[in-house]
Amino acid sequence: MKPIKHKVRQSFQSGQDKAVDLARSAASSLENGVDRLLNRRITLGVTGFSGSGKTTLITSLIHQLQHYPGALLAAFPPVLQDRLLGVKLSTLDGVELFPYQRGIEALSRGRWPEATRDQSGCLLEIKFRNQPGLFRRGKPGISRLYLEIRDYPGEWLLDLPLLDMDYRAWCAQCHSLFNSAMRLSIGRSYLEKLKSIDPLETISELELQVLWQEQLTFLKACQQAGLTMIQPGRWLHAEPSGDESKLPFIPLLSMTGLPEDKLGEATESSLFKVCERHYQHYLETRVKPFYRHTFQKVDRQLVLVDVLKSLNSGQEAFDDLRFSLTQVLQSFDYGRNSLLRRLIQPRIDRVVFAASKIDQVLPDQHEAVRGLTANLVQDARRRAAFNAIDVRCEAVAAVRSTTYVDYQGRQALQGMTEQGPGVLLHPDIPEQIPVMDDWQTLGQWQLRRLIPPEGLQLTAGGRLPHIRLDSILNDLLGDRFS
Repeated sequence: MKPIKHKVRQSFQSGQDKAVDLARSAASSLENGVDRLLNRRITLGVTGFSGSGKTTLITSLIHQLQHYPGALLAAFPPVLQDRLLGVKLSTLDGVELFPYQRGIEALSRGRWPEATRDQSGCLLEIKFRNQPGLFRRGKPGISRLYLEIRDYPGEWLLDLPLLDMDYRAWCAQCHSLFNSAMRLSIGRSYLEKLKSIDPLETISELELQVLWQEQLTFLKACQQAGLTMIQPGRWLHAEPSGDESKLPFIPLLSMTGLPEDKLGEATESSLFKVCERHYQHYLETRVKPFYRHTFQKVDRQLVLVDVLKSLNSGQEAFDDLRFSLTQVLQSFDYGRNSLLRRLIQPRIDRVVFAASKIDQVLPDQHEAVRGLTANLVQDARRRAAFNAIDVRCEAVAAVRSTTYVDYQGRQALQGMTEQGPGVLLHPDIPEQIPVMDDWQTLGQWQLRRLIPPEGLQLTAGGRLPHIRLDSILNDLLGDRFS
């Protein structure tokens, strides 16, 4: 009887533990819901393609807020008005903690934080004094704003447009993209092989694996060359023997020339049908859960765009960025927050598009970069404006890595590059989409990769130089500090 009693006791204890966990989860959800109803909680999504500087920006943003007395945040009202009282960093339910401390340590050693490889997030509790008002008497009260920050790899963003495409539509898009001069120069032999494959034939699993691995190599080479429109985006970090390799698929470029009735006759073992099934599985198990559980929870969105890198990579890379932005931004769920939607399905009510790494050009060119960014996202801005969404464009450097110097009678930038200290020169940046004359001038520009400034004492709370990060904070959060 004793073993039976012991098992019953264990089962009862397990049931109690589960009940406690459920109660805590329900209480937390209720508390979050109340905070959202009272405008005390905001979920901020930080997005941008790979290399745009998301991890560095989030690290810098947290550091500036936690060490606000020494930070330069003049455009952020709670700091300017001496009303900010403190900021506490904690975990966010359901996601891995954003690696803030690791990022600070990297910057203190003169290195950039590691790029995001998976979802992460954090919760900032921002404590502040209320602003004195006409109907308030006595001392201003104390309030709190809970800021959820959600971060995820920029590559995942590229997969959102796939939700509106079936496998055949994606193959047709790849057929068009792969005819570009840059992509042909990167992987001509592989692309010719893709065009020669019969979609109706049956091939072995090993042959499909080999083709898929060649596809990975090709996509990663495209990214290295400065191209942005790379799908599936998750494959940029895929390993040949990882989870993605279990159900591989490739774009069948010759399928666009086949009549409808021929494809209808394809057998279930044909390459077309196999790739179609694997493509659909990818959407169901990777893209849809991400969109449903992460993307649709966002109230406000910060979109980082590495405009300068795309300019420096040439006209085709710049046009590729434009196309990528147009495709991805159509996935944003714009719409005003209603009382119920704050609890059930939050929708984006404010968007900030920010050109990153603005410390690579002189201050008199910052407005041109901001204007060019506005032109890049003009379609998304129009859709947002139609839905009465507040849309803003900025130019920002999460970590300022350059100083100003006189060089041969003209102003220039000086910073530490991977090759050592150097003087950086650049052409005028066009405010509009570049034309042929602009590209001839830009073609002589050699953009160099900067490293963080030396001597940062961030682990001890030292100042982290930036450019207009306070404006970004004001654009995203300023209205919540009344």
